[in-house]
Amino acid sequence: MENFIKDLKDIMFDVKSVEARTGGYKKDIDRGINVNHTPEYDTSVTKQDKINSLFEYLIDAKDDMDRVQDSLKDITNKLDTLLDMVEYENIAKGFR
Repeated sequence: MENFIKDLKDIMFDVKSVEARTGGYKKDIDRGINVNHTPEYDTSVTKQDKINSLFEYLIDAKDDMDRVQDSLKDITNKLDTLLDMVEYENIAKGFR
C-alpha cells in the first residue's frame, strides 16, 4: 500500500509539472500575439513581418503542445500500470 501511495504522489507531481508548463506555454502564446500588435502609424514593421513572427510563435506553440501530449501519455501509462498493480494485489488477496 505504501508503494501505491508513493506512486500516486509521483504521478501527482508529474501532473502538476505539466500544469505549470502549460501555464508558461500560454504566456508564450500571449506574448506572441501581443508582440505583433504595433501601432498603425509604425511603418517599420510590415504585414509580412507580423505574419512571419506569428508563424514562428505558432510553430513554437505546436511544439509545446506536442510535449504536453507526450507528458500526458506518460502519465496515463503510469496510471495504467498502477491500476494493474492494484488489481493484481486484489486478486492476490483473494488467494491468500
